[in-house]
Amino acid sequence: MALKIEKGGWALIFLIGLGLVGYSLDKYRIFDIRGWFGSKSRAAASAPVDTSKPLALPVSSTSESSCGAVRVRVNIWVGCAAGLVANGGLDTASDSIYDKKGMKVSFKIIDDWTEGATALATNNVDVMLTTADVWAKDYSQFQDKGVGAHAFFMVDWSRGADGVIGKQGINSIEDLAGKTVAFAPYTPSHFLLWNGLKSSGLDTEQRHEIFAKAVHTKDGIEPATLFAQQKVDAAVAWDPDMSDAVTKRAGSKKIYDTRIANHLIADILVVSDRFASRCPQAVVNLAEGWLGGVEFIKAQPNRAYTLIGTIKDFNIPEDLAKTMLGGVKLADYADNKAFFGTRGSDSDYNNIFKMAQEMYREERIIKRNSDPESSVDRRFLDPLKGKFASASSEPPTEYREPARNAVPIATQRRSIYFDTDSANMGVDSRAVVDEIGVFMKAYENTVVDIDGNTDATGSRAHNIQLSKERAEAVRHYLIEKYAFPAARMRAVGNGPDRPVADNSSPEGRERNRRTDIKVYPNPAG
Repeated sequence: MALKIEKGGWALIFLIGLGLVGYSLDKYRIFDIRGWFGSKSRAAASAPVDTSKPLALPVSSTSESSCGAVRVRVNIWVGCAAGLVANGGLDTASDSIYDKKGMKVSFKIIDDWTEGATALATNNVDVMLTTADVWAKDYSQFQDKGVGAHAFFMVDWSRGADGVIGKQGINSIEDLAGKTVAFAPYTPSHFLLWNGLKSSGLDTEQRHEIFAKAVHTKDGIEPATLFAQQKVDAAVAWDPDMSDAVTKRAGSKKIYDTRIANHLIADILVVSDRFASRCPQAVVNLAEGWLGGVEFIKAQPNRAYTLIGTIKDFNIPEDLAKTMLGGVKLADYADNKAFFGTRGSDSDYNNIFKMAQEMYREERIIKRNSDPESSVDRRFLDPLKGKFASASSEPPTEYREPARNAVPIATQRRSIYFDTDSANMGVDSRAVVDEIGVFMKAYENTVVDIDGNTDATGSRAHNIQLSKERAEAVRHYLIEKYAFPAARMRAVGNGPDRPVADNSSPEGRERNRRTDIKVYPNPAG
């Protein structure tokens, strides 16, 4: 007996079939169907992650079929070279490091920073390459939207690849006052400029004026072009475009870069909580393979340059790859451990994250500050202990005194209060000195003069001695709390000899009772 299906029954069967197809597409991550209907992303749907608990690692990342495939967002930047080398290209090549681990890694080029974060939030990638400063923004916005993700791996330090350049006559950060600067907003370039201005002697009004006059660009390449064309006074740019622009504009120079601020811009990897909780071994293997790529580049750099140059759509030729890699420090296992530190430690990661949050709060891009500890998951590095060298591959920084006529890149004027006629620093002033310490951690490759100054009240000889003792007190505090080498700082007592205001008024005398922090590029660096 034939079964007769009414007209409405066919419609029901069609809808059921459509639903099954959609479910399959979503399950196997071909399309994020739920995202089309405004649902929270898969990353958001996962339960909160307790990073204090040990990882529940399977024997193999392929114990669950979908865990062998990892999608990683990158931009066209040489910092991801180690991952590309480990993979043999954007997609896993036969006999590559990742292939031998049974992994299939797919690097997705998404140059726009906001689109990169969106891709992670909507489950279109599992891992995102970003910078620690941009992550401070993304993490806060993810929290607001219920998206779960954690930083877990350091990729590199920028060591000269990013910088601020200025036309003839601009020799310090303070000289940027009233000038037109080009930069790409909400990128590492933005953070480099904001942080430099914040750490200078410019006041809040002057800093705001610079940002109000600034020319915004879509990337870090266009500012260098505008600068070379003499359309702006200064620019925040990337190498090799930055150096090329300086050679094209007579009398121009690099004001400061990440060779000086060498602990400020760091690329990192961020993983969605959903993928990390389902495939923890795959995340460990991704990190391990990446570190293997770092070792390959160190051992056979020419082969690495050639490989990068042959990657279609990456658009970095072999010779350019070599040049660009000269401006970064690819992070090894020891760098990773030092960068993230231990829970509650005063790590570089925490330092950068807090400074970047301050910028984005000031810009009203994020609503609140987050604890840096809640944004990082160190557990994926723990299984790699013993597989890679744990001693730092970088020698300790040596410091030399700047030349007598050297011009500081920045001069901060700080009000640091002491007990009357004493070098005993007030408790409230330690927070001010701590701000100096945070700055010095990020700008490690600098030498600092600490100049004590007084008003004209009392004898000159006594004031010179007192100002010297107070400058020494600040120096000793920084040495003891932050373990800065003594050779990095010089204490000078000027007494009343360098006033910045009239000593005839109480307000003028208060301004003259100050500590000047002069920052110079380290001649030994």
